[in-house]
Amino acid sequence: MNRSFYSLPNPREASLKWRQYEQAREKVERIEQRLRETQRRQAEVEERIKHLGDAAVRELAQSILAGEDDPAARHEEHEKLVAELRELRLQGQATAEALPRAEEELRQTVYEHQHRWKEEADRALEKAIASERQAYDKARALIEEPRTKRLYAEELSKWVRYPRPTFGTSSDIAIPTAIQPLQSSAERAEQQMQERLENEALQLEALEQAKLGNLEQQGEVA
Repeated sequence: MNRSFYSLPNPREASLKWRQYEQAREKVERIEQRLRETQRRQAEVEERIKHLGDAAVRELAQSILAGEDDPAARHEEHEKLVAELRELRLQGQATAEALPRAEEELRQTVYEHQHRWKEEADRALEKAIASERQAYDKARALIEEPRTKRLYAEELSKWVRYPRPTFGTSSDIAIPTAIQPLQSSAERAEQQMQERLENEALQLEALEQAKLGNLEQQGEVA
């Protein structure tokens, strides 16, 4: 079975509602769940058949030692399990064939709505970046004031024990140093998004120029 996807995103995590995508993804997940359940049940039946066969061999050996007739009490149960296993294998094969088809339907759904969805995803990204930056600013403001007071009180507690001619607190760069890598990550995400948009615009422009060139060439031939 050739898988197209091993994990899929959930647009609702980015506050996006892509109904067609969700329907296609739910189909894939439903078939995946059915395949897993079929495989689980198949393994259980195979184990029961093996256990039943081992038990039948032991009973047969005991009967031969005792000079009794061959035991047949487990034969009917064995046949039922074999029939169930045959059906499970058939279902598993059919489900395994259906899964790549459902994944291909999902892929085509994404391609069909790609232009609109990528714009929505970009807007969601811009909004998330702005929100993240605001959160860093709030966090910095929330931490700096109490931290400054704590540092001042700390120095004051030392000074009152050993008065010095001058008093002051050392420069504190802990908060900016801690937040800067996070801010840089948001800035990098924004830069990468802009680069993607610029590259796509260049590709579209090149495609349009190529189409125009083909039309001109066809006109000259005509």
